[in-house]
Amino acid sequence: MCKTLMTTQYTVEDFLDYLEKSKSKNTYKSYKRSIALFSEYFDKTPNEVLKLRRQDWKSDDLHQKRRFAREIEKFHRWMINKGYTINSARANTIGVLQLFRYFEMPLTTLSDEIKRTTVTTKDFVPRVEQYRLMFKVADDLRSRLIISMGIDLGWRIGDFAKLRKDILPDLEQDAPILFELITEKENVIAKSFLSQETVDLLKVYLATVKDNPNPYLFPSNKEGYFDPESINRILRKLAAKANVMIPKTKRLRFHAFRKRFLSECANLRVDVNTAKILVGKSVSKDMLTYLSEVEHREAFIRVQQRLRLTATPMRKRRENATELENRLELLETKLTIIGSLDPDLVRRVNALIEKSDAFESADSQWKTKIKDMAFNEKLSLLAKEKLRKQQEEYKKLIEENNNNNNH
Repeated sequence: MCKTLMTTQYTVEDFLDYLEKSKSKNTYKSYKRSIALFSEYFDKTPNEVLKLRRQDWKSDDLHQKRRFAREIEKFHRWMINKGYTINSARANTIGVLQLFRYFEMPLTTLSDEIKRTTVTTKDFVPRVEQYRLMFKVADDLRSRLIISMGIDLGWRIGDFAKLRKDILPDLEQDAPILFELITEKENVIAKSFLSQETVDLLKVYLATVKDNPNPYLFPSNKEGYFDPESINRILRKLAAKANVMIPKTKRLRFHAFRKRFLSECANLRVDVNTAKILVGKSVSKDMLTYLSEVEHREAFIRVQQRLRLTATPMRKRRENATELENRLELLETKLTIIGSLDPDLVRRVNALIEKSDAFESADSQWKTKIKDMAFNEKLSLLAKEKLRKQQEEYKKLIEENNNNNNH
């Protein structure tokens, strides 16, 4: 439990002690470094910084309340001027922000500049074929299960490594089996699924660890769980054994499963909010109302057909050009009929068009042309814009996960 503002004495050491006991080693080191660096910039000890933040938080002066939001922005510029990359500068602000949040004094008015990152080239993300090769050369059950579950779930390694045997779903259900977990970082429910491949492996694997009193699915030699770096080491060894070449400038981590899953969701044009729910990423509450478990399951099945590690199902016969043209013509005719039967629907589509980015950015001549479009053409324009926005959100989501460490 974190300490509240009613507590008379609390220190940065309390926060670091909490991190060391509950987070990964990388998170602990990263946040500790962040706090030390900010202390150097601000020329105050970490506990002096915490004391000043508490005074600001209790103040009635709005300017004083926002002092550390301004200081964090100055700290970010200070790091850039000292030669830190944009990603490093961003990472080095997170520890300070989490320190304030831990003691229930969060900063809520940060500029977009602080949040900005660039795509890193450090992560190597295997193709599906390469994961299949790694799975094939794995000669122990645990390694095979790590790959199969990793590619099914797309979770962060902190959540995955700490999996306990007693939270697994009933494996006698028909696959894919819903597997829900409250994620550690964002405290949201991941509504993920286990494929038949993973379920079969789990049943065999659980029989080998059923007598082990250690509660974790992947136990360490002691009472704890198999640590994240050991899992990453297994993946690198399997890649080497399968002759999967990792460029010297890149690294292979468990996090690559998450990026591969999200990339396949984007390729298949799965609704981005559904993809977020499947991997345990937060979604606005109003969107949750419109997303059902049936849609989650169907999306997972589509993605898993692309990511499965063993024999792939037979592909459906591709439509020839004439068949496709006939289907499109039939669809356009249906839309035209719908538009002619429902004037209210036409008005609503026109209102959406006038609010769209495509309309707002167009010159007067193009605006006139857009207004004169047929009903089905306007729907097509709106659909293209929605797909464009979704691809942009996927790009941001994948880049964000590419820039994360093991948490």
